[in-house]
Amino acid sequence: MSASEEELIGRSYTRARKHPLVIGKLPGAGRLPGGPYTITQVMTMVVTFGLLVMTRDLWAHFGAMNFVLMVLVPWGLAWVLRYARLDGRDPARAVRSLLIYSSTPAHGRLAGKPQRVVRARLASATCTVRIRSAEPPAAVAAPAAVMKPTVTKAVSTPKRKTRPAPAATGRPVPKTGLQALLASLDEH
Repeated sequence: MSASEEELIGRSYTRARKHPLVIGKLPGAGRLPGGPYTITQVMTMVVTFGLLVMTRDLWAHFGAMNFVLMVLVPWGLAWVLRYARLDGRDPARAVRSLLIYSSTPAHGRLAGKPQRVVRARLASATCTVRIRSAEPPAAVAAPAAVMKPTVTKAVSTPKRKTRPAPAATGRPVPKTGLQALLASLDEH
């Protein structure tokens, strides 16, 4: 059988490692009848026995059978709980999970405190927009109208990077791109 034809088998030992805490032996090395019992079973027996004692006036009309019922009912409920499973868990743990789930905040917890979503509120702000005309100012347009284009002959010279001639406005020519950008912002 080649490596590609091998059948992969996965095993989970989680349930075997989660042994429930049980009460099963007496101090004199004897076993409890029907034991070992989980903590859930012991708590069920104690609570059921307590409820039967408190409500004895309602149900105890059988004479000597009353004592048999006070022993058999709690033990029978504990025996049923041994085999009852909800989602692979004993009923007490399932009820505990339900209580924890129902008591958590709707938006969860952050650093141990309930997370609250802040309600949306209207934000107000002021924005000023100044509209400039598309026409250049008259002071700048006049020198451009006076200047006339001249025709010159091309002379072959080695190519060099040249800077534009100073503008007719009398401002110095910017030396860097940032200075040119700032100068163009000042013109508007």
